[in-house]
Parts: sequence; C-alpha cells; structure tokens
Amino acid sequence: MRVQLIGLLAMGGVLASVPALAAEPPARTAAYEKACKAQGPGFVYVVGTDTCLRIGSYLWAETYYNTYTDYPPQNATLYWVSTLGLEVDARTATDYGTLRSYIELRMIHRTADPWSETSEQAQFQPWDMHIEFAGFTFGFTQSFFDFYANQDVLGTDPATIGDQTQLAVLGYTWHLPNGFAAQVSLEDSTARDEGVLPSAPNLVDPDALSTDTRLPEIVATFGQSGDWGQFLLSGALHQISASPNGDTIANATSDWGYAMQAGVMFNLPAIAAGDTLYLQAAYAEGAVSYLGIIDASGDLSPPDAFQRVDGSLSKTRGWSVVGQYLHNWNDDWNSAVFGGYATFDIADPVAQAAYGASGIANVNVGANLTWTPAPPLAITLQYDYNLYQAENFRLTEDGLPVRSQQAHQLLLLVAATF
Repeated sequence: MRVQLIGLLAMGGVLASVPALAAEPPARTAAYEKACKAQGPGFVYVVGTDTCLRIGSYLWAETYYNTYTDYPPQNATLYWVSTLGLEVDARTATDYGTLRSYIELRMIHRTADPWSETSEQAQFQPWDMHIEFAGFTFGFTQSFFDFYANQDVLGTDPATIGDQTQLAVLGYTWHLPNGFAAQVSLEDSTARDEGVLPSAPNLVDPDALSTDTRLPEIVATFGQSGDWGQFLLSGALHQISASPNGDTIANATSDWGYAMQAGVMFNLPAIAAGDTLYLQAAYAEGAVSYLGIIDASGDLSPPDAFQRVDGSLSKTRGWSVVGQYLHNWNDDWNSAVFGGYATFDIADPVAQAAYGASGIANVNVGANLTWTPAPPLAITLQYDYNLYQAENFRLTEDGLPVRSQQAHQLLLLVAATF
C-alpha cells in the first residue's frame, strides 16, 4: 500500500511539472489555431506555446543522361541522384512581431558529381537555416541579391545560367506601403569569390596565387510584389584581394568590384491560372559570380580579375540575360521554357595571349514538361543545352582545349512532396 501511495505521489509530481497543456483555455486555443491557419496551409498550433509550426518534406528521384563534346572522358553519361528534403517552419508571436525560424536540410545520394564526374557519395546539405525577427534576417539563406534564382528549373543539378546562391546573411528589410520593400545586407564573401588569375601564368603559378581575407559583400535591393507580379533592383559591392607570389608580383593588391541586376516577374492569369514570365538582366565588373555563368568543364571559369606582373588588377567585366515562361495546360500538366546568355571579357592583352581568348560566351536553353497524376506526386522530363565558347580562340596551354564546349542534359525526375 505504501509503495502504491509513493507511486501516486511521484506521478502527481511529474504531472505537476508538465505545463498545463490540458488546462489551456478553449477560447485561447481557438484563437491561436485561427492565427496559425492565417500563416498558410499546413501550420498547426503547438499547444501551450505561442508558436505555429509547419513540417514538410520532399523526395526527388532523378536520372540524368548527358552527352559531351570535348569534355573530360572520365565523365559518366548516365547517373542517378536521390534527394530527401526536410523543412521546418516555426513562427512565434512576440511583442515585436512574428519570430520566424526556418530550416531546410537535404540528404543526397548520388552516383556521380554534378556534370557526371564519377564519384558515388552521400551528402548532407544544410540548404537554408535562418531566423527572421523585427525586419532582421540572420543565418544561412538565399542571397538578397537573387531574383530569378532558376525558378521552375527542376532537379538537384540545374545547369542553367541563373543567380541562386545560398550563403550566410545578416540583413534588414524595410516593408513599405503598396507592396514595396527595401533591403540591405552583409553577406559571406567566400561564397562569391571567383578568385584572381595571373595574366602571365608562365611567370606565376595560378595555384599559388591566393585571395586574401576580404570584407563581406554589401548588398542592397529595392522592389515590389503585387497581384501583377514582382520586380527587384539589386546592387552589390565585392572586394577583390590577391596575395603576392614570390618575386614575380610586385605587391598585394586590393580593389572593389560591383554588380547590378534588374528582374521582373509577370503573373499572366489571362493566359492560364498560375502562368508566369520571368525576365532578368545583370552586369558585373570584378564580381562575376553574380552573373551565374556555367562552366561545366572548369577549364577556364571567369575570375574576378587578372593580376598583372606589376601587381595591378584587370577586372573582369561581363553581363547576362535570362528568361523563363511557365504555362499550366490544365490541373495535371504544366511546362516551362527557359534560356540565358552570358559573356565576360579578358581585357588585358597579356592575359588574352596566355589564355587564348578575348572573352567567353555562355548560352543555355531548355524546357521541361511536368505531369501531376496524383498530387503530391509529379513526374518531370527536362532537357537543357549548355554552350561555353571562346571569342578569338587560340589554342594555348592555359586556355580552353577547343573553341567551344557543348553539353546536353536530359533529366527524368519523380518528385513527391508531403
């Protein structure tokens, strides 16, 4: 009897230590449940807290088939990728507004690296982990600079000119009337570093030329969202810094590059519900990562600058344009067509002679068709073509092995979202 009494007292102590979840007033619970529904579909009220929570997941089973022209022979023409994504979105009411914590994690198994370099591996990829509070954004998320961000180009390995970059961000957003907003942020510069190449690689080992620690990216944007669509104007400052290499470079050099971008998205319900058109253009000088150029072979990717023997920098200039149209044929079928053009110059005559080109042009075009037989299941067939071509080509030891390199990519994607 004494043992039973002790057990009952212990159980009572445990229950007393738990928040009075069952004692939550019905009126308060109903109010919070209503508030959570207002956050969007899938949000539920966590009883005993001020938090609305949504947990989601997706699974992508992908098969890629590639054909190459003058690409490394070790590349596989057929490979597979499986991606499991987990999303957690928690929103808590505070005296200063909503506190949002968002996490998106990806677990990936692939039989080859992107662009088919043979290497079977498993990956854990934190895709987005950030906090939003009182206008501030802290954490790892998409750059404030980005707009189009390869919207509706599907798959884990998109091979398209675009501006989707995940990095560390410390930013602030001013929400203005009529859907306008202004943003400013400091962002991780290492994610935007395209490095510095020597203009005379026969005198300086490119592998020994390293970039120094730099200040963060400084990004500012202004845009609007409304029933008609969206627009965004973006600007970024990027510090370029290179270390000297022995006696062949006079001294370390530091300079600033910049990028500008304008993007617009139109909603086109007059054609079909959910139809959208994206248009975007960007220009950069000494900050070429913002152009979204795709060099699949890696033979001559654009650097931020070429460093001359006297230590001065010849900054790389370039521009890009992209577009995409998504059309919904009916509730079960939709398709997207997309394309882009980008180019960068090699202005220094010594670098032109060493790398066998005055510049590089990059072209991509593609389309996909998606069938949704039973939501949330979707099956997509997608094709894209990438061309990377030298201007005023001349064969050299440090440049492209041929004037143009082409790649065709075919993707079969089976996706389930839950």
